[in-house]
Amino acid sequence: MPFAPCISVQDTAASLAFYKRLGFDADSSTARPGDDIHMLLYKGEFCAMIYSNADLKNWLPVLKDFPIGFAGMFYLAVDDLEGTHRLISRYAEIVKPITGDHNGQRMFYFRDPDGYVIGVNEKAMLESSEMGKYA
Repeated sequence: MPFAPCISVQDTAASLAFYKRLGFDADSSTARPGDDIHMLLYKGEFCAMIYSNADLKNWLPVLKDFPIGFAGMFYLAVDDLEGTHRLISRYAEIVKPITGDHNGQRMFYFRDPDGYVIGVNEKAMLESSEMGKYA
């Protein structure tokens, strides 16, 4: 079973608007007062859950002392790396530009409004690389 990331955000509306500008969609059918959670999709595929920081910490009090953001990153595999870079760079801080070959793939990284770092790589290159067995 793959991990299903759930990211804590300060303002779900702002985060959803940010990700929608980047080409993501959201399924908000499970959101309700006191449980402001949204499913984030990219080209129809589930990527993560976006959860109100206050509601997440209410749901799982063990997280109450943890700040938004973390030391780590998420990855998104796309078909068109350059096109995706052009789109994302219009709305987000690129924290590392498109790199050359790294384990058989090219990638770049951006930061979202809550400090999460997301790496973007070419889906075909990822699948054909040594890392592809995990994709």
